[in-house]
Amino acid sequence: MPPAKKSMVIFFLVDTSKSMEGSKLDSLNKVMGEILPELIGVGEAGTDVKIAVMSFSSGCEWVTPEPVLIEEYQRWENLRADGVTDLGEACEELNLKLSRNGFLRSPSLSYAPVIFLLTDGYPTDNYKKGFELLKKNRWFQYGLKIALAIGSNVDMDVLHEFTDDEELVLQACGAEMLRKLVREIAVTSSKIGSTSMTLTDAGGERSIADVAGAKKEQMVEAVQEIKQDVLGVEDLEDLDDLDIEFDEGW
Repeated sequence: MPPAKKSMVIFFLVDTSKSMEGSKLDSLNKVMGEILPELIGVGEAGTDVKIAVMSFSSGCEWVTPEPVLIEEYQRWENLRADGVTDLGEACEELNLKLSRNGFLRSPSLSYAPVIFLLTDGYPTDNYKKGFELLKKNRWFQYGLKIALAIGSNVDMDVLHEFTDDEELVLQACGAEMLRKLVREIAVTSSKIGSTSMTLTDAGGERSIADVAGAKKEQMVEAVQEIKQDVLGVEDLEDLDDLDIEFDEGW
């Protein structure tokens, strides 16, 4: 009997508030449909990569009732924009699912999840309550968290608090950049998140916290490379001096 496979879930938390209407959500819907085939096979041998998608606006809902094998989720259902930005409610719902009674029913066979937040604005509810719940959740603590600000009118401090590292917050200034960033982040984070890093170079075994730290460090380095590639700069120091122009309406 073959050994049981380990699994890793990549969570997409997608802001579908009214302000996302138009080119923002159109571009996001398009790239999500394009990257699904690219996520097939990103995990190392013996690992199943699953996807879970939540949309949030006035309230939140799971587009996927439970995590789905990426090989079985190859048709993206376009999301529609309406309502406000209830990020707090979305975080409370995510907290419920980050448990053995929710979406992670086999802890011993699960890698810590990847959690990818995409939003274009400011929370309209009590997001602090949701954040506090997540910060106490061990799956969230050890998960790989990345956030993408869509456009110029985003509360970056909220995203920094969500990821607990400003290096893991990126910003898209237009449709083409959004597509590039979503593709690179989704594929790269899935590869890192689904890789076993329990053994040290010396042959010892890392703790769960050390594994999470190692993956986060890898992701930070990858994000810097993604920024350089997407923004077309050769030196990281040039990023600070870059004058980015936002597309109209962004």
